[in-house]
Amino acid sequence: MSLIKIEMDLARHCALCDYQVVDLKDGTTCRLTNKKPVFDRTCPKIELNEKFEQKIKKINIEFENVKRTKTDTYGHVLIYTVISLAVIFAGYYLGKYAWDGGVISTAPLIVIAVGLVVLVFAFGPLNKFRNDFSITKGNKDKLDEVLDLYNINYEIELKYGKEIHGTKQVQAELKINKRH
Repeated sequence: MSLIKIEMDLARHCALCDYQVVDLKDGTTCRLTNKKPVFDRTCPKIELNEKFEQKIKKINIEFENVKRTKTDTYGHVLIYTVISLAVIFAGYYLGKYAWDGGVISTAPLIVIAVGLVVLVFAFGPLNKFRNDFSITKGNKDKLDEVLDLYNINYEIELKYGKEIHGTKQVQAELKINKRH
């Protein structure tokens, strides 16, 4: 494993620690040693307080927010797929009707093309949901993996309030348990 990969893995620990110092020149360093993090599996001097709790809340809120969009996303895909198929079939039957009447027209092809464009719009939000879900789940899994090394687990309860100017208010109640 390369030195950069090891440093990034150690930096995941530091991202939760109150002793972390981030500098554009040096990257992540420890306030206690003024050096880059160096430890095996766990840091014996890690200080997990306010920053740690805020990180847990932030990552879990982001993950739950993405999960909450799943039903809307699949509903969007279903509705736009149905609309798209209806437009495509309408274009087909318009062309068939025109052909049976002895008329050759490009209008049915245009209608079918519009239906295909609508079909493309149907899957955009699904791709975004899958991407966002993958990223937020990965962040949560990495957090939980680090906490597991320190024998820490947590319970978080999220309460959603009103939406103000497009931003949903979320209260997070966090209970941290250290296993021995």
